[in-house]
Amino acid sequence: MKEINIHALEASMLLNKEGRNKLLKLRESNKLNKLVLVITSDKELIIEAKGLISLAKAKDEKVWVKLEEKEAYLNSVIFDLVANDYRTELSDLIKSDFTNIEDILKSVWLVGDVSYGTLGYFDYIVGNWIANIAKAFVNAEGDSIFCYDANQILSLTSDQLLDFSIVSPPIHKIRESFNAEIFASKLAVKFNTNNLVFWNSSSLLTTANVSEVPSATVIKNLCYNEATELSFFGSTLINSKAILFAISKGIHVRLRCWKYFDDEGTLINNCENQKKGPSVKGFSVVHNVALISIEGAGLNGRVGFSSKVFDALKSANVNVILFSQASSEYSISIAVPISHADRAIEAITINFNEELSEEIVNSIDCIRDLAVIAAVGNNMAGKKGVAGKFFSSLGKAGVNVKAIAQGASERNISAVIESSESTRALRALHASFFLSKQALSIGVIGPGNIGGTLLDQISNESTFLYEKFGIDLRIRAIASSKLMLLDEDGIDLSNWREAFKKNSVPLDMGKFTRHVGATYFPHRAIVDCSSSSELASQYISWMNNGMHIVTPNKKAGTANLQYYKEIFETCLSTGRRFYYETTVGAGLPVINTLKDLVQTGDNVRRIEGIVSGTLAWLFNNYDGSVKFSQLVKNAKEMGYTEPDPRDDLSGMDVGRKTVILARELGYDVEVSDVPIESLVPSSLAKLPVEEFMNQLEQLDEPIFEKYKQAKAENKRLCYVGRVDENGKCSVALKGYPMDHPFSQASGTDNVICFTTDRYLTQPLVIKGPGAGREVTAGGVFADILRLSAYLGARV
Repeated sequence: MKEINIHALEASMLLNKEGRNKLLKLRESNKLNKLVLVITSDKELIIEAKGLISLAKAKDEKVWVKLEEKEAYLNSVIFDLVANDYRTELSDLIKSDFTNIEDILKSVWLVGDVSYGTLGYFDYIVGNWIANIAKAFVNAEGDSIFCYDANQILSLTSDQLLDFSIVSPPIHKIRESFNAEIFASKLAVKFNTNNLVFWNSSSLLTTANVSEVPSATVIKNLCYNEATELSFFGSTLINSKAILFAISKGIHVRLRCWKYFDDEGTLINNCENQKKGPSVKGFSVVHNVALISIEGAGLNGRVGFSSKVFDALKSANVNVILFSQASSEYSISIAVPISHADRAIEAITINFNEELSEEIVNSIDCIRDLAVIAAVGNNMAGKKGVAGKFFSSLGKAGVNVKAIAQGASERNISAVIESSESTRALRALHASFFLSKQALSIGVIGPGNIGGTLLDQISNESTFLYEKFGIDLRIRAIASSKLMLLDEDGIDLSNWREAFKKNSVPLDMGKFTRHVGATYFPHRAIVDCSSSSELASQYISWMNNGMHIVTPNKKAGTANLQYYKEIFETCLSTGRRFYYETTVGAGLPVINTLKDLVQTGDNVRRIEGIVSGTLAWLFNNYDGSVKFSQLVKNAKEMGYTEPDPRDDLSGMDVGRKTVILARELGYDVEVSDVPIESLVPSSLAKLPVEEFMNQLEQLDEPIFEKYKQAKAENKRLCYVGRVDENGKCSVALKGYPMDHPFSQASGTDNVICFTTDRYLTQPLVIKGPGAGREVTAGGVFADILRLSAYLGARV
């Protein structure tokens, strides 16, 4: 006995050559089975028919012109799709039906009104046209198809069904239009078949709306209850009423898309043996929501209060989307469609007039322009941490939750949020539950040595990070001191230098930050690779606007104490992160190591460090045989020093880094508090750079004298920053014993020694290259990945 396959589809899918070819292909793939197509009437033709009725009621002469246009349109469809041998019969049918329609319109013209039966007739006649057009082009291929209206097929048995049938709407006299999916479900029950397919013309069912989450993927399988949950929360592809018929008999339903004909789409069934798999199957958003809150100290323990609220809403015909009540019973919140909000408030106010006058209820408030976002999945039930991840993800994306609800079955978690934040929330949740990649909108400031190298490193590793860890680092903006390059989807880093040269525009910092901070990205970050104090002064503003900060710029970490503390207070209040590992020690793990010591309860007694790669190189290479001034010139030529070497030789850079370390220990230190031994004589401090370089020899004698003294004591000169046990900071050039870790350094090595209660007899030593664009950029890159991990990436 042949199986019966039932497909429901929109008539409009068949009214073009592509639709005709797909129908023939569908028939070919079902040759061994009986195929039943249930079609709706073409919506556009129905709307046009109603438009004709409106014109007739208004006694508008345009009705007759429009009627001729519709008849001409249908004849053109016949000409395009149907072979010559079948056109005449169809044209005669169309002509006869349009004569009937003209008679109906004349009656409407005279009477000025129309019955539901007339509207039902239009529904029937349009469906009949589509069915007969489809029949004609199937017959033209040597196949046969039988047309039924919905009432006729209900009288048949399985044996009486022909191999290929098409079902169109019946003549009906009720307000509701014929629904192909509901009727197809009824047929599946009647004929006891497990092969039921619902086609739509727009899209496949995905883990989230692809217009909001482009990386959303097709849901391959849904359980019945998951499907009904998604349907309730706005998934227009799921007809919950139709699925109810299937559920009653355990019939499988497949959702497919005519546009993506070869994709098998989504199977909806009872999900037996599907305990494994993702905890969340998909997310859905209901827009245009209002949240009504009722508060009152007298509500606590008041019996019947909630039922009275629902009675009031029922009497006003208000649909409740979500209900939430505080455990204190002090308040309840009800989410309703925004179009129902006014009458809901009016109904509640009237019903609670007595409670309001007696101040049992203190207030009835309404917030509009909200949305409800929901996570749906059977495997959420009983799984620890799902709700925590849900709300943590929203918090990290900077999304404020107005109200929450979770069903007792644990298959759904819902939150009411600002409608303007719905896209960001959806993307953050989708990525956090690993249904898509973790996208991070990034703006890089300062594409010079460090910033440029960072962009190259990200370019080299982006594919690996995306495929292995699901991290999508989207460099959407690059800015120098004067120019900027913006790209909506992300700059192609394989040729970013050329693109920046050709396509950059004058820098507008406001536009730059607004672009990076686009609210539809769940997470946004600015990477400041400059040395600008002005940019560092904007960090708090950027964080308040939802952006994380990653930087090797020391200016924020050594700014005045009030601003410095405000940065970390802002981190706490906003959930934004401030990463600055590379401000001390380039790519070495100095800051994080110190944080670990402090946070795990170790008492840090002293910190000493060679923290300038430039000065480390100078003194690691100085043995008196070559003048110090010549080494400085050599270092400048090799790019080890700043353009003005005094920026290094003054010791200010080491002083700043020392202050950063002291502040990590909780000491209130300003840079101005630190005694810094400058290697630049005061007479040379304010000269132009070129003149300074010409008089550089003045440094030779003082340095040589210190070198001789250190050598005589069997020590090595090192330029060191120090924080003692009382938080006192100092920066000086001193001699250290030859067995000291500082004396073992070479090249540009930074060496940092932590003396603590745990590391008392032998300090904890961190040693490695402390200068160079590769290692510093690598450290910044590592901070970006730390941020990604904090945001939920699997790195």
